[in-house]
Amino acid sequence: MPKLVDHEKRRNEIARATWVVVQRLGTERFRLRDIADEVGFTTGVLTHYFNDKGSLIRYAFNLAYQSLSDQILRSNKLSNSGLERFRKALVALVPDKKNPESSAFVSMCFGIRNLSDPMLTADYKKKRSQYSRLLKSYICEALNNKEIRMSQITDDTLNLSFAVLDGVCIASLLNPSGYSRTRGIRIIETMIEQLTYEDDRVSIVNTTAS
Repeated sequence: MPKLVDHEKRRNEIARATWVVVQRLGTERFRLRDIADEVGFTTGVLTHYFNDKGSLIRYAFNLAYQSLSDQILRSNKLSNSGLERFRKALVALVPDKKNPESSAFVSMCFGIRNLSDPMLTADYKKKRSQYSRLLKSYICEALNNKEIRMSQITDDTLNLSFAVLDGVCIASLLNPSGYSRTRGIRIIETMIEQLTYEDDRVSIVNTTAS
């Protein structure tokens, strides 16, 4: 009797192998052969699931985003603090060797910006927009809870958050040995500290768990 194959599980295996290869070679340089070697399949098996490199990157990118999004929602489920939810959502995207989804997602985000595939660009913009709405909901919650200064303009806070997060992520990718995750988190927390009331700043600065 032929062995039954879990096709979704296999697609996810291939996608996770793509995360590893993308971090090593970048989105432009890798070949399907590189993915096949990483996962231990033939290129014939890969093309059975993905017609081309673009469809594989799209699947791997969306899987990484979904995994990160699920992690953020799980970690924030028991929190009543909009500010802490906001912090966790930012920290989740700081590249982490122990969490391949974060490093892979960030790597692909910046790689996709340089590709000409309109479908990849559309996927990138869609996920960026979804993440932006999530951050904005946490900022609004923190404002309603009076956890950050009422003088803060939500869109300005959101733009500042992306500027800091993008900078941290780029530095972490370009110089992982000299720019640790701990350092990146500390920079994000310094930014968050500037949004809070002075009496609340000690508790935010002392929060270092990811």
